Amino acid sequence: MALGILQGTNFLLPVLVMPFVIKKIGADGYGVVAVAQGIMLLFVTVSEYGFNLTATRALALHRNDVGKNAKLFFTVLAAKMVICIALFGVLLLLISLVPFFRPHFLLYLLGFTYVIGQSLLVSWFFQGMEKMKYITIYALFARLLFVALVFVFIREKPDHRFFIFYMGIGSLVAGVFSIFQAIRICKLPLVRPTWSDVKQELKEGWPVMLSYISINTFLSINVFILRLFTNDLIAGYYSVAEKIILATRQIPVLFSQVIYPPLCQLMEKGTAATRSFFRSVYVPFLLLVLLAAVGLFVFSPSLISIFLGPNKGNAVMLLRVFCVAPIIVCLHIPASQLLMAANQKKSYLRVLSWATLINVICNVLLVQVWGSVGTAISVLLTELFITIGFNRALFKNKLAGYLSARVL
Repeated sequence: MALGILQGTNFLLPVLVMPFVIKKIGADGYGVVAVAQGIMLLFVTVSEYGFNLTATRALALHRNDVGKNAKLFFTVLAAKMVICIALFGVLLLLISLVPFFRPHFLLYLLGFTYVIGQSLLVSWFFQGMEKMKYITIYALFARLLFVALVFVFIREKPDHRFFIFYMGIGSLVAGVFSIFQAIRICKLPLVRPTWSDVKQELKEGWPVMLSYISINTFLSINVFILRLFTNDLIAGYYSVAEKIILATRQIPVLFSQVIYPPLCQLMEKGTAATRSFFRSVYVPFLLLVLLAAVGLFVFSPSLISIFLGPNKGNAVMLLRVFCVAPIIVCLHIPASQLLMAANQKKSYLRVLSWATLINVICNVLLVQVWGSVGTAISVLLTELFITIGFNRALFKNKLAGYLSARVL
């Protein structure tokens, strides 16, 4: 529940402030922000480095050992700061090499505070200690502070450079408070991390980070590639449609996370139990998503008008193209969750790695032919590949029997 709230606010609150922000900085200004935001989200994925899996697992093994908990806590924090220093160097290199980054260097430099803030947020620790309510409170505070700063200080077009910075301020405050709260609640003594321990944590997290990069590159890089071949205004129109569809995409993602624990238990009981589960829970959800997608298609002009006003560009068409995405995502939920429940992580990650490569190739090729529509089609083709790939892996690993024929 707590993780659902965190993910929901991560996607919904930026969407809710979009109409106000676009009114103040324009669609082209929002395009500039969206490209920078995508880069920062990739940096955050690298800085998190899979610690929410590797460090959380290690913490669970010695949850009652305060000394080991403290050592892990400060070692992971130190590792994240090392990663942040390296990422800042990469950012400076990108600013010097990418032509359309240079005019907005202040946006990128200030926006890096978001990467630092997310690195300080010790959600992995609270998750491992099963105290997620604390990190939920701090994360909500960060998002609400961001919203307040945007409404108070974003007043004209040049203010676009502070948009990600305000996200960073919220994350920094929440991160610092979360560290002090973890130390206080768990009575952690101060431990000076050693370089060998930091290197060990980086070594253990490397494979997980690579898999997370595969997933998040697909979700974050589209607008960057689009901007390479077009301009800020086209990127802005595309970003509005993409942000709306990413928010709706979270619904099937959250659904898959909710059904995962009971599905793991039902697999122990056999194929009949999982088939009944998918018929009674998944099929009705799929129908609801289908109806929602139809509704989104019909009301796309009205919805886009809320964000862009009368100057919609091709955002309505883009949103209508995107309407298929939540349905495609829903179609791979049974296969993806069964693969994870059966511990077929290699098959799962192989599909996502190939999907990232296909996404980049399709983007580069199609954007030169159809512009932003080509980018949207690339996203759909990638989602379709993931759906086919997961279901193929399901059959290959002899897990298809856990699905009813009418669900396939």
